[in-house]
Amino acid sequence: MKFKVVISMIIILCLSVILNSESVLAYDSLTSLLEKSIEDSVKYGEIKSTLCDAYPTSEIVYKFANEDFYNEIYPIWQNDSLKVLAINKLLAKYPQTNWRRTMYQHLTFSLYNLKKEQQLLNILADFRAAFPDDYLPYYLSARYYLDLDLNPQNTLKFAEKAHEIVYKYSKLDFFPVEEWQLEKRSAPVKTAVLLAEIYFKQDNYHQAELILNHVIQNNDLGINDETNLSRCYYWSAKVFAKLNKKETAVQFAIDALIAGDSRNYYTPRADSLLRSMLEYIDLTEDEYQNFILTQSGYNNVTFSDITDNIGLANVSASRVAWGDYNGDGYQDILLDGNRLFKNMEAAKFIEVTKAAFKDTIKGNGGLWGDFDNDGDFDVVTKDPESVWLNNAGSFTKIITSNSISDNKVSTEGIGIGDVDLDGYLDIYFANYEKQYVNEEDQFFRGIGSGEFLEITARADLLPKNGKNRAGRGVNMSDFDLDNDLDIYVSNYRLTDNFLWQNDGTGHFKNTALEYGIAGEEVEGWWGHTIGSEWADVDNDGDFDLITCNLAHPRYIDFSNKTKLYINENGVFIDKRGEAGIKYEETHSEPCWADFNNDGFLDLYITSIYEGRRSFLYLNNRDGTFFDATFLAGVRHFNGWGAACADYDNDGDQDLIVAGGSIQLFQNETKGKNWILVSIQGKEHSDAIGTKIVLHNSEISLLREIQGGKGTTNQHSIVQHFGLGEIEPPFTLDVTFPNGRMKTMIINKINTVLKIKE
Repeated sequence: MKFKVVISMIIILCLSVILNSESVLAYDSLTSLLEKSIEDSVKYGEIKSTLCDAYPTSEIVYKFANEDFYNEIYPIWQNDSLKVLAINKLLAKYPQTNWRRTMYQHLTFSLYNLKKEQQLLNILADFRAAFPDDYLPYYLSARYYLDLDLNPQNTLKFAEKAHEIVYKYSKLDFFPVEEWQLEKRSAPVKTAVLLAEIYFKQDNYHQAELILNHVIQNNDLGINDETNLSRCYYWSAKVFAKLNKKETAVQFAIDALIAGDSRNYYTPRADSLLRSMLEYIDLTEDEYQNFILTQSGYNNVTFSDITDNIGLANVSASRVAWGDYNGDGYQDILLDGNRLFKNMEAAKFIEVTKAAFKDTIKGNGGLWGDFDNDGDFDVVTKDPESVWLNNAGSFTKIITSNSISDNKVSTEGIGIGDVDLDGYLDIYFANYEKQYVNEEDQFFRGIGSGEFLEITARADLLPKNGKNRAGRGVNMSDFDLDNDLDIYVSNYRLTDNFLWQNDGTGHFKNTALEYGIAGEEVEGWWGHTIGSEWADVDNDGDFDLITCNLAHPRYIDFSNKTKLYINENGVFIDKRGEAGIKYEETHSEPCWADFNNDGFLDLYITSIYEGRRSFLYLNNRDGTFFDATFLAGVRHFNGWGAACADYDNDGDQDLIVAGGSIQLFQNETKGKNWILVSIQGKEHSDAIGTKIVLHNSEISLLREIQGGKGTTNQHSIVQHFGLGEIEPPFTLDVTFPNGRMKTMIINKINTVLKIKE
């Protein structure tokens, strides 16, 4: 004990000597000492305390405050009372660092929730005093004053001050550059809308119109901004309604609906406002939707939400898989790997889980595949892991010495395919984490009869550096067109993604870095990748890739946004921005399909968390996309899984979206040509891994039958080709997993082609 006291005294003496030297050298020396003492908690704490006292506005203290804030707040995130106590202590501990800005934000929010009005007003005053040249304390002051119906003069004064500052305030020291730019671009919009709201409440409609029009015409929002103009459109609609300019008000309300907002706050309000303005027309629901489409000049694909009318009302799930389990030619639905809904020839879906599964089936996701090569769909599930064999529509769980059993870890992704070309499907499990410790992935080689051998290490499917990743999803594809399946694994927790490239013998090498699709590394961090999917997006005969990333604004400087990797002769280039796919914080699952039958794949993306909206991007056929979500009628909130099938066999792709209550969207596309191709393989009947090219002098379309996609979701294996107005003849080239090929001339369109290997 005496020895430790002596050592501590020596450290303090050294620190005092350092502090008496020139300031920059002292700071550098202390930070160097801090880094070297990271294993010694006592020494580390003493140096940290000294730095906080001597350099309270420094970068290292900013980082200390950041770390302490989230360490303290994350465990009590939902408890405002505890948050108030914790943040007040942190403000006392860090009285000068710029990180107080974030502390004040959270503190005022919690005090408002707790209805601690006087404390809130005191903290807002402290915030304004601490950051007098920053728009944020004035903006929050005006916001809370308005919501609490306090002094109108002060409310207006704070709002005007906030809006004045947004055009000239400077970045605070140590604030992350990209995060600051996000906020700086959105701040004029937020402050203008708040100011307009105050003017509106004061019946000053003309002033509100001026401020809104100015920010609509003059803003810096772009492809990398989650903030959009929906709130401006909504308040413009309210203002013009008060000015008795109904036509203008109606158009702004429609604009607000089309734009949507990231938390679904203004969208339902715009909908209510529009309906109230149109009451005198007495529209039915269909007439209301058609009115909006007509007003918007939209004449592309539309969908009907048929969920409630087709037997799926109040059904909840996170993951979906389409498959015709009973061979009647209609696609059935497996939800979360534990609920089976039979397609009654497109009239309705009925749940047959108890009748179809002899024992209770459990799972948190599942996929279809012919694991025993008997010509029908079996099921593999995760959490717990198991295989269920199909015998004339009745499923039996395989329990043998070589059967797959619960791996006792959190598995997020499943991918299936015959990677060693022995005629049996193999299975890859992307395993997640336990208490923030990443789990090791697993690979099982199929040996027939629904049995498997784990050969993860033997197949060289473990990271060379021995560091596991937090797996989220699996996407098998012959991306390099060498006639064997490769495996792309989406990884979470700011880690790199895997591309396990198959050498043709069932052995793999991670070449994600080589091909540029591991993600983008920034100071050792990558992305929170959730779902990914391969597809030929640009119809050039090779596979492109999208990786959906959750990217919080507070981590935006070092975490990946969603990536759209376009394959240009084997070189992958991220073209998300120039393609017109906007940044969204919680992108989750991609879904490629030609929804409007024009011959080009469109993109649907879900976003997780309450109020977060999905996106439908229609392909402009020139490398760009446009957001048609609202007008097409497929906006879903708090989404996770999504997958496509032509459930009613009418030649277009229907869409099911999961995440909370599921929604089944029926595609209403009419008047465009199409072909459906149903392949039956020789070994495993699903023909997973088969590549199909449909082409003539005007078009060339590549498809691949894939065993799952994203984060354990599955499209129908029946392949859909939209043809627009293009007429036959076409050539159809089919390459089966074993390399055998079949070529045929197609003279008949708008039909289902059934092809056996």
